[in-house]
Amino acid sequence: MKILSPQTFPPQVPTRRRHRPRPATDWARYRSCLRWDFGFTCPFCLLHEADFYGGQPGEGLGGTTIEHWSPRSMDPEHRGDYENCLYACRFCNRSRSVTPILKDGARLLDPTADAWADHFAAAGDLLAPAAEDADATFTHRTYELDDPRKVVRRRARRELVSDRLALFRFLGGEIETLLNLAAVLRTRNVEAFGEALREIRQLWREARRALEDLARFSAIPSDAPGTCRCPSPVRFQLPPALEAQALEIDF
Repeated sequence: MKILSPQTFPPQVPTRRRHRPRPATDWARYRSCLRWDFGFTCPFCLLHEADFYGGQPGEGLGGTTIEHWSPRSMDPEHRGDYENCLYACRFCNRSRSVTPILKDGARLLDPTADAWADHFAAAGDLLAPAAEDADATFTHRTYELDDPRKVVRRRARRELVSDRLALFRFLGGEIETLLNLAAVLRTRNVEAFGEALREIRQLWREARRALEDLARFSAIPSDAPGTCRCPSPVRFQLPPALEAQALEIDF
């Protein structure tokens, strides 16, 4: 299973769309395609669905929305275009509202055209705009990328995933040591062998609990769609920039 890293870092490349769904006047029909194209992650603040839903299926709960790059009220002609739709968390969507793409000499950065790492850097649990980068500052302010509600979710994932990964790796080493010891004791000391087995069982239970917590941050949610509106078959996979950050965990 692939889980999220403790922290999602700004991608080094823009998000490339792989899906080409059939046109729809109701843009909500694009959700399946958008979830996969954006890796179940808001491309603005980098929060993943798991940061909102705690690893449980979250479709229909309102944590994520479809953002119109060119606002519907300003550009109704393109409100149904897939290329004008992005996957975003509800915080980012509401923060922007109908702010235009260009304002006061600055432009909103587009995650499908701009590499986020060129304009932002992870600074602790914050997403800091590059110095003297007017577009990054404008984007940061418009989407409120460091809204306290976002920061606390980044911190919660970083602390939990880091802690459980360290615990799981530590317990794995302890279990291996005890198994080796138990193999020696099996024929020499029945009582000590039994005690070693009890210790192994307890450590295994703790390791399983750590894995269960990590599973809540699966990079691909349990309710990830297996179908979409694309007329041609599309491989359901994470964007390469997010795939590279995911961690492989053996259960």
